[in-house]
Amino acid sequence: MKSLPLASGILGGVLVLGVAGWMIWQLQEPDSTGLAREPVVVVGQKTRASLLQAVDQYLEIADPKREKPQVLAALKPELKPRMICHENLIEVRQKSESQQLVGIAASCEEYAKVGQKLLASSQYKNLSLLTVEATGETYRVLDIQEALEGDLLRSSVREMFSAEAAPRALEISETGFAALSEENQVEGRKVFGLPQNAEIQLYKPS
Repeated sequence: MKSLPLASGILGGVLVLGVAGWMIWQLQEPDSTGLAREPVVVVGQKTRASLLQAVDQYLEIADPKREKPQVLAALKPELKPRMICHENLIEVRQKSESQQLVGIAASCEEYAKVGQKLLASSQYKNLSLLTVEATGETYRVLDIQEALEGDLLRSSVREMFSAEAAPRALEISETGFAALSEENQVEGRKVFGLPQNAEIQLYKPS
């Protein structure tokens, strides 16, 4: 019976250490809460599809202003390469009466066909915020803001997304791009009429 006070003391000490450790972890964990204040819009499947179609078309077209070079298009235009993108819609916010902000995670890869292989070259992935405008039942992209990389990623994502969406965007940036890249590969093989087990070869300029 005399061991009970000692056991209680040890248990109490463990609890105190546990609480203290949790508090230190909380203090060290960087804040991921988004800072954007525009109202979040819930969109239906039809609107979602129209938004992603506009975004997809915009990302797949070469735009020098976006500094996303397409190596095969520049060096091997005779191969008629294609930039293929897939997106994960994170959120939609209302910017004005006619404009919306579309937050996405996107993975884009440039492909061409060489023999029975899929040739892969330029690729990029990022979190982006696009300003779109409704034109009847479709949308057109007016502007794009892309998250910064490295140590500035978290702060830029917090500025771009709402309180609830920013943590989700950061999580996708860590785990979600691989799935989007796989979708690019599937579509790339399909676009160039290759079987789904066709080899993918990385282009190396000579």
